Parts: sequence; structure tokens; C-alpha cells
Amino acid sequence: MTLEADVQQGWHDAIVELFDLDLTPITGDVDDKFYFTNQLKPDDNKIVWQGRTYEPLPILATGYEKNTTGQIAQPSLTVANVMGTFTQVIDSLDDLVGAKVTRRRTLGKYLDGEPSADPLQEFPLDVFYIERKTSENALTITWQLGSVLDLEGLQLPRRVITQNYCQWKYRSSECGYTGSPLFNVNDGRLSTDGQSAEAVAVINAYSFVLQRENELRVAINLRNLRSQEKEAACTTIVKLEERFNTPTALGADSYVLITSVSTLRFGGTNGITAVWNGASVTLGSEYRLGKNEGKAPGTNKSYYSIERWGVDATACSNATAALAAAEAALTTALNNYSSAKSGLASATSALPASDLLWQQDICGKRVNSCRLRFPTTPIEAPSLPFGGFPGANLTR
Repeated sequence: MTLEADVQQGWHDAIVELFDLDLTPITGDVDDKFYFTNQLKPDDNKIVWQGRTYEPLPILATGYEKNTTGQIAQPSLTVANVMGTFTQVIDSLDDLVGAKVTRRRTLGKYLDGEPSADPLQEFPLDVFYIERKTSENALTITWQLGSVLDLEGLQLPRRVITQNYCQWKYRSSECGYTGSPLFNVNDGRLSTDGQSAEAVAVINAYSFVLQRENELRVAINLRNLRSQEKEAACTTIVKLEERFNTPTALGADSYVLITSVSTLRFGGTNGITAVWNGASVTLGSEYRLGKNEGKAPGTNKSYYSIERWGVDATACSNATAALAAAEAALTTALNNYSSAKSGLASATSALPASDLLWQQDICGKRVNSCRLRFPTTPIEAPSLPFGGFPGANLTR
């Protein structure tokens, strides 16, 4: 049975209240954690929960109640201080302000060592921080606790992200850029004037990358165009092409007249031949009668659309060949682009760490500056988070 099912019954085991005191936010030592409870087991042994032993200590915790008014709870925690047990400790740690206090609650049946022990069965945690000491005497010490959202001087978000300026240090782990030195603070490309031979090689290699990138973009667009042309030429569809409503082509009877199911007359001639763009076509091959378009002008005879259907084998074959050529050209352009990028990487690796080009490479701290370094073109997957700088989603 789960804890939820237990508490829905008319009776259940006693609720055990446990407190974790974490001094890590104050001391920085992850081992500065202490565990207390106001209770003992029925056999007077210490309570063990989730592998931690909780020391018995008189504790009174109040104010944990939740309400619907929107006000954040501010519990009070009172502990015994007989003979000034805690006085020296709290004096050396600024009254423990900032320490994390976690209240845990479970049922006695789920404690370690019990037949129904289950470390996963517990009520939602209540996590608060010591905000201030409210009283201290020879018998007790009382602290007021505050939510993480209600601590004095706390700013949310912890790190302010500005709209147009990057706060990360250039080439730091948060920035994430480790590429070639290429741009100045105004986002302009670095010049070869007065540079070392290694620096000139880097700058020229980047120019070659841009050339290959443009060729690749053209190849991608051409491949996409040829793909659309092939789909249009090789897909079997029925579409309206033209209707016979112009009496000048074959005289006054230039309409399609159906006199019966088995007989077609066109232009006064028996048979199933129509005229398409001045040439005779056979209905039933690539052409067929379409919908009734109404009465022919000046007559009581109906005229019809003529629809062309099926695939033009020649056009489909030509479109397929054109697409294959475009895909081959795209493969070549991709290879050339990859080779150019490898050349830039090699040139950068050969650039001495003391070269002045590194000093001239300065980030403008703007989104555009990041876009120059983290490609956002269709050729490469975008590296910038939507609406922000690299690392903007890091928690600080």
C-alpha cells in the first residue's frame, strides 16, 4: 500500500516528522549536514530513514500551513538550547542565516528496519532557509524560516539576461566558442595587413570557406527546385486544362456534344476525337471529357471541359535526369565545403598562441556577433538558443 492510500483511510500509523539541517550554503562543505527529530521509536531507539540516523532533540516547528491567499509561508523553528548548547555554534556561523532546513514526513511503518520499510513513501518536502534568529535564551533558540523566493536580497532570475548584450566572457566555457580568430569588435572581418604568414593563412582560409558556402547554398536551392519539378512532372494527377467554348476554332459547332452514352459528336463529326492546342487528340488516351460547363452560347447544347491526365513520360524522364544531376552537384558542393572548413581548422591549429591575431579577435557582445561565430544558416544547424546567447539557459 502507498502512503497516499494509507492517509485516505480512517486511521493510519503515526506521522514521523524529521528535519535536515544543511550548512553547505554557509560553510561550503558538503559534509556539514545534520539530522534531527523530536521523536523516538517505540523501543526508544533512534529513527533511521533513507539510511540517515536522526538524533533526538526537542524541536517545535510551526507555520508550515499552506493557504490560498498567495502569501508565502514563514515557519518558525524552535530547538532546545539547554546550557547554551548551540550558542557558540551559531555565533561563529552568523546565527545560521542562509542554512537550508528540510522538513520530511512519513509514516512509522515505512522507516528503515520496519517490515514495510519503503524509503520512497514520504509526504512532499518542505524546504525553507533560515532567514533570521528571532530569540535566544538559556532554554531555547527560535529562527524564522523563509522560502527561497522570500529571502532578503535574493534576485530572480539569479543572473539577469539583458536583451542586446552578452554577459559571458568571450571564449569562456559559458560562451562555448573555440573557433578561429576572425572578427573585430565591430563584427568586421580581420584584415591581412601587417599580419604574420600564419595569420594570413587563417584569414584566406576563411574567405575560401565563404566562397564554398555560397556555392553550397546555390546547389541546395537548385536541388530543391529540381525536386519540385520532378514531383510535378512525374506525379499522376487529373487537372483541368481547357474547355471548348471558342466557336472560331472549328466553326459554329466547336463544342463537345453528347447525344447518348455510346455516341460522341465533336464539331458535327462522329467519333471520339477532339482538338487540343490545334492538334487532334484521342479521348480516352491522355485526354477525357470533364465536367459539364453549361450551354454553348446561342444554342441549347451542352459543352464540356477537356482534362489531361496521366504522366508525360518524356517530361518525367527529363525531370528525373535533371534532379540526379542537381543531387550530384550538391554532393560535390558539400565535399568542397567540408574540405574548406578542414583547411580553416588546420590553418587555425598552426597559428601560434602568441600571434597578434588572437588579440585582434574580439567579440562585439551582441547577438549578431554570436551569429558570426555560431552559424545559424540553413547549411548548418543553429547553435544559438531561441532569442538568446549561448549559455543563456545556464542557472546562476
